[in-house]
Amino acid sequence: MTDSEPFIKLKTELRDTLARRVRELRLHAKMSQRELAEDADMRQALISRIERGEANPTLDSIAKIAVALDVRLTDHFG
Repeated sequence: MTDSEPFIKLKTELRDTLARRVRELRLHAKMSQRELAEDADMRQALISRIERGEANPTLDSIAKIAVALDVRLTDHFG
């Protein structure tokens, strides 16, 4: 079974929005990717892939980033 076009479009939009917002929030917090990774108990490489829109992060990973940045989970998509 292949993904439908609407699903692929939505998935791409969500990844792009998440990538942009994580980077914006991290820079606003004056944090490096390494600092965010340490605070979120994640690898810096994953933070980098998320910010480039290349990763498919789990909800747990997104929540860890929100906690490390001291923002609401929904701020990643707003």
